[in-house]
Amino acid sequence: VMSTLLANDGLLCFAHPDYDQAMPFFSKAIDLQRNAITNYRGGSKYRLEEWITGLEVVGADSNQTVLTDCCNNLALCSLYTCRMHEAVHIMESIIRDDPTSYLTEGLAFNLCTLYELGHEPAVSTRKKRVLQLIAKRFFLHDIGPESFRIG
Repeated sequence: VMSTLLANDGLLCFAHPDYDQAMPFFSKAIDLQRNAITNYRGGSKYRLEEWITGLEVVGADSNQTVLTDCCNNLALCSLYTCRMHEAVHIMESIIRDDPTSYLTEGLAFNLCTLYELGHEPAVSTRKKRVLQLIAKRFFLHDIGPESFRIG
């Protein structure tokens, strides 16, 4: 709940547009979400019971959604304050944490847009293809090819 309140405060600042003031709210919400997810999983990626029984805690996906949205918003704040490389790093780091949970269609689209803005066409295309291969490797079929902006 606290991370959602912090994210809302960040969105309020973002809407005014006070990006520098919004960033600490999103950062704190991200920290709280990552700690909550780590504590829920008992310090490991998955708990043993989940492998055996397939149990899921109700609302666990909402934690991941808040985390993804906060990372996306923090990256946008970084972009709007002329820190594009920081924005790319934020998005790439959450994907590295857990591609199956955090590589979403919106995140892929925004990251590919940043690749286009920050790199020459050949480098941008290579990075977008790597991202597309990650999605393919983790069977993320809900992310359409248009999200990768290759073409």
